[in-house]
Amino acid sequence: MAQVILMAIEITFQVITLDQDNDPVVPPLIDDESESDTDPPDIEKELSDFRTQWKQELETEAREFQALKANKELEDEATILEKAKILFIKGSQCEEAGDLYEAVEYYRKATQLVPDIEFRIDLSSTRSPRDRTESASSVGSIELDENLEDLIEHFQKIQIEENIKTACLPRFEQRAVHISALPVEILLYIFKWVVSPDLDIKSLENLSEVCRGFYLAARDEEIWRLACLRVWGVSTGKSRKYGGWRNMYTQRPHLHFNGCYISKTTYIRNGEHSLDGFYRPFHIVEYYRYARFFPEGIVYVITNSDDPLQTLPKLNSRHFKYQGMLKGMYKVTGDRVLCVMKRYSTNTTKQYYRHRNRIQPDDNDKETTFNMEFELQNSGQRSHAKLQWLQYTISNLYKSSGDETHSDMLDSKKNFPPLIFSRVKSYTALSEAPIT
Repeated sequence: MAQVILMAIEITFQVITLDQDNDPVVPPLIDDESESDTDPPDIEKELSDFRTQWKQELETEAREFQALKANKELEDEATILEKAKILFIKGSQCEEAGDLYEAVEYYRKATQLVPDIEFRIDLSSTRSPRDRTESASSVGSIELDENLEDLIEHFQKIQIEENIKTACLPRFEQRAVHISALPVEILLYIFKWVVSPDLDIKSLENLSEVCRGFYLAARDEEIWRLACLRVWGVSTGKSRKYGGWRNMYTQRPHLHFNGCYISKTTYIRNGEHSLDGFYRPFHIVEYYRYARFFPEGIVYVITNSDDPLQTLPKLNSRHFKYQGMLKGMYKVTGDRVLCVMKRYSTNTTKQYYRHRNRIQPDDNDKETTFNMEFELQNSGQRSHAKLQWLQYTISNLYKSSGDETHSDMLDSKKNFPPLIFSRVKSYTALSEAPIT
């Protein structure tokens, strides 16, 4: 009760003030000016509004930050994925080229960035369309159109001025004598020089694209008859079955002579074992096999690890000599190519023995013969551009005893991939004689 009285007295002293005459003035319980036009500011409401606005700004900034962070993560992920794709594609290209060491390194970097990159990339979409090869338009790859005969007849029926009897006409005014001044017989003789005994049919086809006159001259039956005789000899047969000599040459299986058949073999061989069980060395063995055919029936086969750019120029000559080279003859029967060869050796050094009575081995006692059989197949759009292995045997004949042994070398198709034809321009850069 005493506490209540004291609180009342404190309140009374607080609300009672003195006027100018020091008389107490008791304020009214109700303020007369409370209904005036000017209201005092509501602090609580302003604080509440400020808190609400501040909270909204914080939430907006947080959402914007999260959005920026998500976009940054997506951009980083896309960048990492693109880098991984580039590395994986480089690894695939190195693997196709045979550089397995570099391919493994690229694959490792790609999987470190994106572990499942192998399933997130489509290699088929990254491959560029296959470029047109030089020999894609060669005679062996030409597909005869149904209207080809009509086209030839159309060219032949084109009326030319009666006073002009040439294979072609100059398009522009010439100061020197134009090739159109040559008689057709001379032009055909030049075309025979172009074909040459090496059967450069590719150059003949290029000539046929010059003009209408060259097109007709390049399809002269005599040129194609000589080409067929050069390829098949006495077993050429008649051209009636094919409707012409050119049709026989394009449709009948035959070898190409303006290049070389090449195959590449790659395999992995285990290296020497080390004391560390976690390290397993291995060696990547890579070598090439070259087969060069000549129209007269000669064939060269070379196996080495040199780059084709170093080996192909050496095979241009018929008198080429290379240690370990196989040299022999071949015969084409249908779509089969039979080769019989012997190894060429340039080792002429003689071995001298200390004791006179010691038995000296006779190197000429053993005669080794290599027999290979291939099947002519198409490679893509190119006809007769692939040699598929059918048989490979090595026969050893011992002259002293008359014994003969045979070894079948074609035990694994993996070690004997097909040989693909590749045109080499330098083989037909020069012509020494016309085809006869």
